Amino acid sequence: MKNLYNLDEWANSTYLRLGEILLEAGKINLVHISMVLDIQRFQKMPIGEILLAMKIITKEDLNQALLIQKNIQKSSSNA
Repeated sequence: MKNLYNLDEWANSTYLRLGEILLEAGKINLVHISMVLDIQRFQKMPIGEILLAMKIITKEDLNQALLIQKNIQKSSSNA
């Protein structure tokens, strides 16, 4: 499990979806992902917003996961 608040732990990661980052950080589990994807089929909301509305993650968790995702994308495009 990686620390969501330690960017160095994510340095060698390749592109990950938001749910994968939160899962790898232990903030959500496979049941959460299944529930969110079911909800998303009917409500065209971003996964992060659904997780926030369900109070599964905090706004800080979401912002940090998005920052990790952005940094991974940036380092992948620079490689």
